[in-house]
Amino acid sequence: RTWRARLKIHGRVRALRAFCPTHNPKMEIIQGETGCQSRSDGAGALAGAAWTPIRQAKCLARHMMVDQFLEVKFSSYFSCMDMIEALNGKVGDTASYLDYGYFGVLEANFDKNGFATGEYTPKPSYYALQTIAAIFREEFTYTDLPAQFMRKNSKRLQRDEDSNKEITYGGFRKPNGSAAFVYWKPTELLTTSYEATISLEIAALTGEARLVDLLDGSIYAIPKSFEEKKNNGLRRFTHLPLKDSPLLLTFGKFAE
Repeated sequence: RTWRARLKIHGRVRALRAFCPTHNPKMEIIQGETGCQSRSDGAGALAGAAWTPIRQAKCLARHMMVDQFLEVKFSSYFSCMDMIEALNGKVGDTASYLDYGYFGVLEANFDKNGFATGEYTPKPSYYALQTIAAIFREEFTYTDLPAQFMRKNSKRLQRDEDSNKEITYGGFRKPNGSAAFVYWKPTELLTTSYEATISLEIAALTGEARLVDLLDGSIYAIPKSFEEKKNNGLRRFTHLPLKDSPLLLTFGKFAE
Protein backbone atom coordinates (compact mmCIF):
# COMPACT_ATOMS: atom_id res chain seq x y z
CA ARG A 1 0.00 0.00 0.00
CA THR A 2 1.06 3.57 -0.49
CA TRP A 3 1.73 5.90 2.44
CA ARG A 4 -1.80 7.34 2.11
CA ALA A 5 -3.41 3.91 2.36
CA ARG A 6 -1.09 3.02 5.23
CA LEU A 7 -2.16 6.13 7.16
CA LYS A 8 -5.81 5.20 6.59
CA ILE A 9 -5.30 1.71 8.02
CA HIS A 10 -3.32 3.07 11.00
CA GLY A 11 -6.17 5.49 11.65
CA ARG A 12 -8.72 2.67 11.74
CA VAL A 13 -6.61 0.62 14.14
CA ARG A 14 -6.01 3.60 16.44
CA ALA A 15 -9.74 4.26 16.52
CA LEU A 16 -10.44 0.60 17.30
CA ARG A 17 -7.83 0.59 20.08
CA ALA A 18 -9.46 3.67 21.59
CA PHE A 19 -12.89 2.02 21.43
CA CYS A 20 -12.00 -1.40 22.88
CA PRO A 21 -11.37 -0.20 26.49
CA THR A 22 -14.95 1.04 26.69
CA HIS A 23 -15.95 -2.64 26.74
CA ASN A 24 -12.90 -4.32 28.25
CA PRO A 25 -9.64 -2.58 29.25
CA LYS A 26 -7.72 -5.82 28.65
CA MET A 27 -8.99 -6.28 25.09
CA GLU A 28 -6.24 -6.49 22.45
CA ILE A 29 -6.39 -6.42 18.65
CA ILE A 30 -5.50 -9.46 16.56
CA GLN A 31 -5.33 -10.09 12.83
CA GLY A 32 -7.74 -12.98 12.44
CA GLU A 33 -7.00 -14.27 8.94
CA THR A 34 -5.10 -13.30 5.83
CA GLY A 35 -3.85 -15.16 2.79
CA CYS A 36 -4.30 -15.73 -0.92
CA GLN A 37 -4.14 -18.58 -3.40
CA SER A 38 -1.09 -19.80 -5.29
CA ARG A 39 -2.96 -20.65 -8.51
CA SER A 40 -6.02 -19.34 -10.32
CA ASP A 41 -8.11 -22.52 -10.62
CA GLY A 42 -8.87 -23.01 -6.95
CA ALA A 43 -12.16 -22.68 -5.11
CA GLY A 44 -13.14 -20.12 -2.51
CA ALA A 45 -12.17 -16.47 -2.05
CA LEU A 46 -10.05 -14.85 -4.78
CA ALA A 47 -10.68 -17.76 -7.17
CA GLY A 48 -9.94 -17.01 -10.81
CA ALA A 49 -7.38 -14.29 -10.10
CA ALA A 50 -3.95 -14.56 -11.71
CA TRP A 51 -2.25 -15.99 -8.63
CA THR A 52 1.08 -17.81 -8.84
CA PRO A 53 3.27 -19.31 -6.10
CA ILE A 54 5.63 -16.30 -6.12
CA ARG A 55 2.75 -13.80 -6.04
CA GLN A 56 1.31 -15.64 -3.07
CA ALA A 57 4.68 -15.36 -1.30
CA LYS A 58 4.93 -11.63 -2.00
CA CYS A 59 1.40 -11.08 -0.69
CA LEU A 60 2.19 -13.04 2.47
CA ALA A 61 5.37 -11.07 3.16
CA ARG A 62 3.65 -7.72 2.62
CA HIS A 63 0.70 -8.58 4.86
CA MET A 64 2.92 -9.94 7.63
CA MET A 65 4.98 -6.75 7.66
CA VAL A 66 1.89 -4.53 7.74
CA ASP A 67 0.65 -6.57 10.71
CA GLN A 68 3.89 -5.68 12.50
CA PHE A 69 3.40 -2.01 11.62
CA LEU A 70 -0.06 -2.17 13.24
CA GLU A 71 1.34 -3.92 16.34
CA VAL A 72 -1.44 -6.48 16.54
CA LYS A 73 -1.26 -9.13 19.25
CA PHE A 74 -0.77 -11.90 16.69
CA SER A 75 -1.25 -12.65 13.00
CA SER A 76 -3.13 -15.63 11.62
CA TYR A 77 -2.24 -16.89 8.15
CA PHE A 78 -4.63 -19.04 6.13
CA SER A 79 -3.55 -21.70 5.63
CA CYS A 80 -0.90 -24.26 6.56
CA MET A 81 -1.58 -26.58 3.62
CA ASP A 82 -3.74 -26.90 0.53
CA MET A 83 -6.96 -28.55 1.61
CA ILE A 84 -10.46 -29.37 0.46
CA GLU A 85 -12.87 -26.51 1.02
CA ALA A 86 -16.02 -28.64 0.45
CA LEU A 87 -17.96 -25.39 0.04
CA ASN A 88 -20.54 -26.98 -2.24
CA GLY A 89 -20.13 -30.61 -1.27
CA LYS A 90 -23.05 -33.02 -1.41
CA VAL A 91 -23.43 -35.87 1.03
CA GLY A 92 -22.47 -39.16 -0.62
CA ASP A 93 -20.82 -37.46 -3.64
CA THR A 94 -17.09 -37.68 -2.90
CA ALA A 95 -16.11 -35.91 -6.12
CA SER A 96 -18.04 -32.81 -5.02
CA TYR A 97 -15.75 -32.44 -2.00
CA LEU A 98 -12.58 -31.95 -4.05
CA ASP A 99 -12.67 -28.18 -4.35
CA TYR A 100 -9.17 -27.24 -3.31
CA GLY A 101 -8.52 -23.58 -2.51
CA TYR A 102 -4.70 -23.69 -2.81
CA PHE A 103 -4.28 -21.19 0.03
CA GLY A 104 -1.66 -23.31 1.81
CA VAL A 105 2.03 -22.61 2.22
CA LEU A 106 2.45 -26.36 1.71
CA GLU A 107 1.37 -27.60 -1.73
CA ALA A 108 -0.77 -30.72 -1.99
CA ASN A 109 0.53 -33.34 -4.43
CA PHE A 110 -1.92 -35.19 -6.68
CA ASP A 111 -1.80 -38.51 -8.53
CA LYS A 112 -2.62 -38.98 -12.21
CA ASN A 113 -6.31 -39.29 -11.38
CA GLY A 114 -6.39 -35.94 -9.60
CA PHE A 115 -6.57 -37.30 -6.08
CA ALA A 116 -4.35 -35.99 -3.29
CA THR A 117 -1.54 -38.38 -2.33
CA GLY A 118 -1.12 -37.06 1.20
CA GLU A 119 2.31 -35.69 0.34
CA TYR A 120 3.06 -31.95 0.54
CA THR A 121 5.77 -29.70 -0.92
CA PRO A 122 6.83 -26.30 0.47
CA LYS A 123 5.85 -23.32 -1.70
CA PRO A 124 7.79 -20.04 -1.90
CA SER A 125 5.27 -18.68 0.64
CA TYR A 126 6.44 -21.33 3.12
CA TYR A 127 9.98 -20.01 3.01
CA ALA A 128 8.77 -16.40 3.27
CA LEU A 129 6.73 -17.26 6.37
CA GLN A 130 9.63 -19.25 7.81
CA THR A 131 12.03 -16.32 7.31
CA ILE A 132 9.71 -13.72 8.86
CA ALA A 133 8.82 -15.97 11.79
CA ALA A 134 12.51 -16.63 12.49
CA ILE A 135 13.54 -12.96 12.41
CA PHE A 136 10.54 -11.65 14.37
CA ARG A 137 10.18 -14.59 16.75
CA GLU A 138 11.35 -12.75 19.87
CA GLU A 139 10.86 -9.35 21.44
CA PHE A 140 10.98 -6.34 19.13
CA THR A 141 9.28 -2.98 18.76
CA TYR A 142 7.92 -1.15 15.75
CA THR A 143 9.34 2.36 15.76
CA ASP A 144 10.35 5.32 13.66
CA LEU A 145 14.01 5.27 12.65
CA PRO A 146 16.12 8.32 11.73
CA ALA A 147 16.02 7.50 8.03
CA GLN A 148 15.11 9.44 4.93
CA PHE A 149 15.13 8.61 1.22
CA MET A 150 17.30 10.45 -1.27
CA ARG A 151 15.88 10.52 -4.77
CA LYS A 152 19.05 10.07 -6.79
CA ASN A 153 19.46 9.45 -10.50
CA SER A 154 20.08 5.75 -11.13
CA LYS A 155 22.15 4.60 -14.08
CA ARG A 156 20.54 1.18 -13.85
CA LEU A 157 17.07 2.71 -14.22
CA GLN A 158 17.98 5.58 -16.55
CA ARG A 159 15.78 7.82 -14.39
CA ASP A 160 15.42 9.22 -10.89
CA GLU A 161 14.65 6.72 -8.16
CA ASP A 162 11.17 6.44 -6.63
CA SER A 163 10.11 8.97 -4.03
CA ASN A 164 9.29 8.00 -0.45
CA LYS A 165 5.59 8.51 -1.23
CA GLU A 166 5.77 5.56 -3.63
CA ILE A 167 7.33 3.19 -1.10
CA THR A 168 5.97 1.39 1.96
CA TYR A 169 8.47 1.29 4.83
CA GLY A 170 8.89 0.96 8.59
CA GLY A 171 11.45 0.47 11.34
CA PHE A 172 12.10 -2.00 14.16
CA ARG A 173 14.39 -2.28 17.16
CA LYS A 174 15.36 -5.21 19.38
CA PRO A 175 16.55 -5.13 23.02
CA ASN A 176 20.07 -6.17 21.96
CA GLY A 177 20.54 -2.74 20.36
CA SER A 178 20.02 -3.89 16.78
CA ALA A 179 17.61 -2.28 14.33
CA ALA A 180 16.09 -2.91 10.92
CA PHE A 181 14.42 -0.88 8.19
CA VAL A 182 11.94 -2.70 5.92
CA TYR A 183 10.74 -1.34 2.59
CA TRP A 184 9.03 -2.32 -0.67
CA LYS A 185 7.23 -0.91 -3.70
CA PRO A 186 3.47 -1.65 -3.30
CA THR A 187 2.73 -2.39 -6.95
CA GLU A 188 -0.22 -4.51 -8.11
CA LEU A 189 0.89 -8.10 -7.62
CA LEU A 190 -1.45 -9.61 -10.23
CA THR A 191 -0.27 -7.42 -13.11
CA THR A 192 3.34 -6.42 -12.54
CA SER A 193 6.73 -7.50 -11.24
CA TYR A 194 8.85 -4.60 -10.05
CA GLU A 195 12.58 -4.08 -9.50
CA ALA A 196 14.41 -0.78 -9.10
CA THR A 197 16.85 0.93 -6.71
CA ILE A 198 16.62 3.33 -3.77
CA SER A 199 19.04 5.52 -1.87
CA LEU A 200 18.68 6.60 1.74
CA GLU A 201 20.42 8.20 4.69
CA ILE A 202 20.13 6.80 8.18
CA ALA A 203 21.63 8.12 11.41
CA ALA A 204 22.55 6.91 14.89
CA LEU A 205 22.52 3.20 13.97
CA THR A 206 25.62 1.13 14.54
CA GLY A 207 26.69 -2.37 13.59
CA GLU A 208 27.28 -4.08 10.29
CA ALA A 209 24.58 -3.36 7.71
CA ARG A 210 23.16 -6.25 5.77
CA LEU A 211 20.21 -6.72 3.43
CA VAL A 212 17.75 -9.59 3.97
CA ASP A 213 15.31 -10.76 1.31
CA LEU A 214 12.23 -11.76 3.31
CA LEU A 215 10.95 -13.98 0.49
CA ASP A 216 13.67 -16.60 0.84
CA GLY A 217 15.89 -15.58 3.77
CA SER A 218 18.91 -14.67 1.66
CA ILE A 219 21.29 -12.33 3.52
CA TYR A 220 23.57 -10.01 1.56
CA ALA A 221 26.56 -7.97 2.67
CA ILE A 222 26.49 -4.33 1.58
CA PRO A 223 29.39 -3.60 -0.82
CA LYS A 224 31.66 -0.79 0.40
CA SER A 225 30.89 1.17 -2.76
CA PHE A 226 27.19 1.25 -1.72
CA GLU A 227 27.73 2.72 1.77
CA GLU A 228 29.32 5.99 2.86
CA LYS A 229 29.93 6.72 6.55
CA LYS A 230 30.05 10.33 7.76
CA ASN A 231 31.88 11.65 10.84
CA ASN A 232 28.59 12.68 12.48
CA GLY A 233 27.26 9.12 12.55
CA LEU A 234 25.28 9.48 9.34
CA ARG A 235 25.32 6.49 6.98
CA ARG A 236 24.42 6.93 3.34
CA PHE A 237 23.33 3.95 1.22
CA THR A 238 23.24 4.43 -2.54
CA HIS A 239 21.27 2.42 -5.11
CA LEU A 240 20.16 -0.45 -2.90
CA PRO A 241 17.75 -2.93 -4.53
CA LEU A 242 14.04 -2.14 -4.42
CA LYS A 243 11.43 -4.83 -5.09
CA ASP A 244 7.68 -5.35 -4.91
CA SER A 245 8.29 -7.57 -1.89
CA PRO A 246 9.85 -6.56 1.45
CA LEU A 247 13.60 -6.16 1.86
CA LEU A 248 15.01 -5.71 5.35
CA LEU A 249 18.07 -3.51 5.91
CA THR A 250 19.48 -4.67 9.25
CA PHE A 251 22.00 -3.13 11.64
CA GLY A 252 23.78 -5.34 14.14
CA LYS A 253 22.40 -8.73 15.16
CA PHE A 254 18.77 -8.17 14.18
CA ALA A 255 18.49 -11.21 11.88
CA GLU A 256 20.49 -13.71 13.94
